[in-house]
Order: sequence, then C-alpha cells, then structure tokens
Amino acid sequence: MSALLFFDIDGTLITLDEKHLMPESTREALYRAKENGHKIFINTGRVKTAIDRFLLEFGFDGLVCGCGTYIEYQGKPVFHHKLTKNQCISYASMLREYGYQTVFEGKDRLFIEGDYHPGSFMEYIYSYFSKNSDYPIEGVGHPDFIFDKFTTVRMPGSDEAAFQRAFETDFTLIPHTDQVCEVVPKGFSKATGIRLLADYLGASEEDCYAFGDSVNDMEMLQYVPHSVGMGNSAEKVLSVVEYRTRDILEDGIKEALVHYELI
Repeated sequence: MSALLFFDIDGTLITLDEKHLMPESTREALYRAKENGHKIFINTGRVKTAIDRFLLEFGFDGLVCGCGTYIEYQGKPVFHHKLTKNQCISYASMLREYGYQTVFEGKDRLFIEGDYHPGSFMEYIYSYFSKNSDYPIEGVGHPDFIFDKFTTVRMPGSDEAAFQRAFETDFTLIPHTDQVCEVVPKGFSKATGIRLLADYLGASEEDCYAFGDSVNDMEMLQYVPHSVGMGNSAEKVLSVVEYRTRDILEDGIKEALVHYELI
C-alpha cells in the first residue's frame, strides 16, 4: 500500500534562514518516494499564495494549506473553509482597536495592516512573500479583502486581555513567539487536513506519515501513527514524535524515509 507523506515547509522542507533552500538530499529523497509509489503532500500553516513557487512546481501530489483550511489534490480544490466578508471586516476592526498589527492570509492573496519599519515582522512578511503571490500584498481597505486565517503581532500598548477574550472561543491561538501569534478558526489544523485528505483518498491513518519541526506541527504529529521530528525541532515537538531524525541540513528527511523503508 502506498503511504501518504505530509511535510511541513519551514525547518522541514526548506531552511529557516533567509535563503529558504531545500537540501539536495531532501529533493532526491522525495523523488525516490514518488518513484516508489508513495504520495507526497505539503502540510503547512501558510496559505497557498504564500508557498514558494519552486515548491508549488516541485511535483507534490497535493497541498494542505492554512492549517487545514484549504486542501488541494492533483491541482484541484478538495476543501476550502472561508470566513465571510463581514467577519473579516469585523475581525480586522477588533485587532486594530486592540493595537495589534496583522497579516490577514487568504488563499489567493495577503493583506497587511501594520508598520514596515526595517527589521520588523511586517517588513519580513512583505519582502519574502510578495515575490510568491500572483497578486500584490494589499491593505485591509482593498475591495477583495477576505481571509482564511491570520497572524498577528502584539505591540507595546496592545490590549492582550481583550484580544484573548475576543478570539479564544472561535479560534485556536498558536503562539510562535512572545509577540507573534498564528490564529486559525476552531476545528481546523494540520491534523484535520490529513484526516480529510486521507478520507478523500480512501486511505487509513496507518498509511499516514507526518514530518515537522514547530509548534503548529504538533497536532498532526500527534494525530498520525508515524510522526517524525526534525533534529532542529524544539524539545516540546520532539517529545510527541515516534521518530527523531537529523537536522534539515544533515539529510534529515532522507534519513527518516530510509528509517521507515519508504525509499
């Protein structure tokens, strides 16, 4: 039976530095897995428009994007959970009121409300992700403003208590740093994306393997029977995985696929 292999992007498929490179050993291992009849998927917190072009062109069998809010198989949409226009406008207004700066993430484009001063999170988002999208990054006043999830930054003077009260009921809050928080509609995660895609393909959970390194990978790593933590992962992540492989730059993906006799 062919396996379904789900890979996080940052720190798993590509390096976390400014080069964002896929190691050659990873590239070769993925091709060999496909040659052996296994299906390979990106499973990411990024929305589709924020995925590097070379990854979209690599030959993955499908995509789980935006922490399970959008799913594609062989280039065709399988599932898409959308927020309404009114919801998006309301949430943006609340975040502005609470003093947060935010990247609003839609399948096809990103919207930013925040400062772009040198070295800021928003400058990084704009400079990195603007080269991926077919559409320019816009502000929240754009007529096409709508999004699936968002990532927000607590600033000096932000009302953190009000933010928590406003969003914790309907959203899952995933802290990445003391200031940066990824916010996903409740009921959706990388794990739900795996479940939906496995059901769609008629595969069992036993056929599923997940590879990740960060806190927003933990649900999928705990969900599948075969989970791999990259050597560069935080200890919190490594505590929940079945197998710990080497660092991304030390042929970690290749080692894990060899370990499971997938290549």
